[in-house]
Amino acid sequence: MELKIGRKELTAALETASSVVSTRPTLPILGNVLIDVRKKDAVLTATDLEVGIVLSVDAQVKREGKLTVPARKLLDVVRELPGDEVSLETDAASRMLLKAGAVEIKLLGLAPDEFPQLPEVKKEAEVKVACATLAKMIDRTLYAVSNDETRYVLNGAYLVWEKSELKMVTTDGRRLSFIRAPLSGTGGKGEAVVPTKALQELVHLFGSAEGDVTIVLGEGYAKFSVGSATLTTRLIDGRFPDYEQVIPKAQDKKVTIATDAFLAATRRAALIAADRSSSVRLDVKKGAIVFTAASHELGEVREEVPVAYDGESLSVAYNARYLMDVLKHMDTKETMLELSTALAPGVLKPAGDETYVCVVMPIRI
Repeated sequence: MELKIGRKELTAALETASSVVSTRPTLPILGNVLIDVRKKDAVLTATDLEVGIVLSVDAQVKREGKLTVPARKLLDVVRELPGDEVSLETDAASRMLLKAGAVEIKLLGLAPDEFPQLPEVKKEAEVKVACATLAKMIDRTLYAVSNDETRYVLNGAYLVWEKSELKMVTTDGRRLSFIRAPLSGTGGKGEAVVPTKALQELVHLFGSAEGDVTIVLGEGYAKFSVGSATLTTRLIDGRFPDYEQVIPKAQDKKVTIATDAFLAATRRAALIAADRSSSVRLDVKKGAIVFTAASHELGEVREEVPVAYDGESLSVAYNARYLMDVLKHMDTKETMLELSTALAPGVLKPAGDETYVCVVMPIRI
């Protein structure tokens, strides 16, 4: 191969491709990125056998060809090159020569024959959603994904769509995050559990992109595409829990509180709360919530925050980190806290918005 390519464009593509590559690949070639130079562009492919990314970068091509080179090392090299343009050239010995200004660097590569092909996703369901919408849905739910590998079906987000609405749900058994958003047109029916790494890469790849993401589901795999960029991922096999049974339907105590004040009070209480449980107590009464926390090693904290509430008093306790994770993702000035009893799950929503619902299990006082 022989070509000239923009250094900034190549750097951006390599940053995205390198994020997929494992730091400890099971096979040496999985630490490489495949560069396939065609008539007018260079196509970069990277995979860890679970998630694969394909990106295209415009180039001035003199000679077509393929080669795999260490992804992170190539990224490091390209970042440090001078100028706006880089020349790439390979030889029969699987070496890549990079030229920029007075700099010449040779990198040893591996023949592309052993690089794994990404699976072909045979379409069983397809839908389109705005890039910004999908990124927002992932951002608002990713924190609740379980890291417990013994409950592998919870190690990702449950995507389900029907007609014109997409829903995304995550849970680790102690908290749950649910969000729904409109699709770009109708999409029939589809459902899948998408693993955490794929969700993170989707935000990296498409988070700032314009237009729609096309989601294609096949047997055991999903493909997400925007223009010439695609992400293919293996899906988590298993049945996701019935989230609708977890979300309480009848909470008789509804408290409206300023989101910033709620988050700030919880943060301050967390500083003093016992490390093991990180328990913060909320004493809900007419017109206020009293936040308290204590530990034998540090002392105690008490703070009263005004709220809109005129019901019966109730005392509940939650893990402070779980509350903060939710409140960091609220984009409204006020948050609705819905309660029923001290041992029933608490529900948090943006005030006036029913499309985003978070459930947090309480701690026994």
